[in-house]
Amino acid sequence: MKLFVILSLFISDISVLLADDVFRIGIFPRRSVTATTKMFTPLSEYLGKQLGRKVTIDVPPDMPAFWSRLERGEYDLVHLNQYHYVRANAKLGWQVILKNEEFGRDSIAGALWVLKESDIKHVSDLRGKLIVFGGGNHAMVASIMTRDILLQAGIGDDSFIGMATLHPVKAIISVYYKQADAAGVGESVVKFPAIRKKIDVSKLRVLAKSKPLAHLPWAVRGDMKTNEKEKIKNSLLLLNDSSEGKSILKAAGLTGIRPAQDRDYDDHRLIIKRVLGEDYTRAPLLIHE
Repeated sequence: MKLFVILSLFISDISVLLADDVFRIGIFPRRSVTATTKMFTPLSEYLGKQLGRKVTIDVPPDMPAFWSRLERGEYDLVHLNQYHYVRANAKLGWQVILKNEEFGRDSIAGALWVLKESDIKHVSDLRGKLIVFGGGNHAMVASIMTRDILLQAGIGDDSFIGMATLHPVKAIISVYYKQADAAGVGESVVKFPAIRKKIDVSKLRVLAKSKPLAHLPWAVRGDMKTNEKEKIKNSLLLLNDSSEGKSILKAAGLTGIRPAQDRDYDDHRLIIKRVLGEDYTRAPLLIHE
């Protein structure tokens, strides 16, 4: 009987260790949960082999759910938008290690899109119009950067009708079908296969776009040991250098993955403060051997 109890306790301890050894990746809902999970599964499987650990992916249904899980400490590595990164850096100490390269560029611009046939010719023409922002108020590129375009033209949030969709794909589609006058999304959204399969993108045009800023970041917990952080970073950078790696990146909608530093997101901090009035001072870099 004693032997059984000892063995049971031993097995229980091993189960806890195995559970704790799971490496968890959180990915923000830029696209649908199903599409995002499918896109990033090859990357997670690759990283699992590199780390010698089980790697799981979690894609929350919306931005608030993503932030809530991030705040609760449910992830080890996150792919997130720039707003969530600078907030997580300031409040929770997360540190950026990499950023996306998409369509050959490691920067991205926000853009206001309208129908090509629309009589909206200038940003000032959007006064009183319905603008749909992809991803909600805290979507960095689709909402914050495009609202900054409006703000620079003297159009505050009380000068137009604003609505939000779960992700940018739905925002641009709403303009195509004349359910909205304009959409705030990334400049490159119309290149997404998910968009081009659904609508004729040649019927859309950019009304105005922002300055290109550092692309979507990948970040790790601030308390992660330096050697583990470097192994994750270097493993993902290796994807750029092989045909297998490029295939994994392509599945994730990327043409590359590039090194990133926290200061790459200082311009985002300025825009966030201007648009939302939120000040996220850069957190000090902590070294954990």
